[in-house]
Amino acid sequence: MPNYNVYYFVVKPTFVPEREGSSGNSAQLTDNDTYVRESRAQVLTLFRTTLQTLMQAAVQYIPGSHPAYTVRVTEIPATSSGVPNFSGLTIAMYEPIVYITRKEAERNPSNPIDRRPSLVMLQALEDGRFQEFPSSNISTWRSMITGNTGDLEGAALHATDLMPACAEAFGNARMAYDATNWIEIQGNLLARAAYHEIAHCKAECENRASGSRWQSAISGSIHSVSGAGILASPLGWDVDQSTADKQTMGRHMMCPIPFYKLDQPIAGQCFHHGQLTPPTPR
Repeated sequence: MPNYNVYYFVVKPTFVPEREGSSGNSAQLTDNDTYVRESRAQVLTLFRTTLQTLMQAAVQYIPGSHPAYTVRVTEIPATSSGVPNFSGLTIAMYEPIVYITRKEAERNPSNPIDRRPSLVMLQALEDGRFQEFPSSNISTWRSMITGNTGDLEGAALHATDLMPACAEAFGNARMAYDATNWIEIQGNLLARAAYHEIAHCKAECENRASGSRWQSAISGSIHSVSGAGILASPLGWDVDQSTADKQTMGRHMMCPIPFYKLDQPIAGQCFHHGQLTPPTPR
């Protein structure tokens, strides 16, 4: 049976809360501490297995006659911290990419791990001075994804029929870090946030391959889908996946939609209804 890959890349390592040291005071944690490394590994393991389960449940709702796909959640390796290495990967247009990053937004951070891929993409479009992407539009999109993110667990950007879609899950989302099961909460929250943002891109983006084989984008937002659970809001780390969630994802998951590849040339990532369409420099 063929694989359906959901790719992810950790731009910034997930947040690990402080814990009490032997003296009763909060221990000062570093990225090299065994506790930090093991906790992050457990979070990502749970993230992968949970996201795989959620996506696999949607396979049965793919329209028409199709193979029984096996979903795999695949990590994109790093060239260096915060910089993905896409060499050696063949990512199909229907396979989504989600970035684990942080919700805080810096325009030009000095450290690659502090970047948000959506902002990097917009900066690349602005720097390219393309006729199809006026500065006023880019400013609007930038404001849209850097607004009030206090209660958000992720973000999705799919603004035009030319730019790639970008899905982000926040590894420092607001949650009960003082809970004894914070690893379970964070891993499940990340998976649900990733599922939710992928669904935003997949179901709402109108820049999809043309032809009757691909169902058109939904009208409005996934938040308004009747019977939605995770698609209504990923805020609950233990919210159940509803039948409507599975159906909505399944109906759109095979549709070719370009997902943004961080640090790759932006002109080669612009597609119009499935056809590579490099934007026009001014």
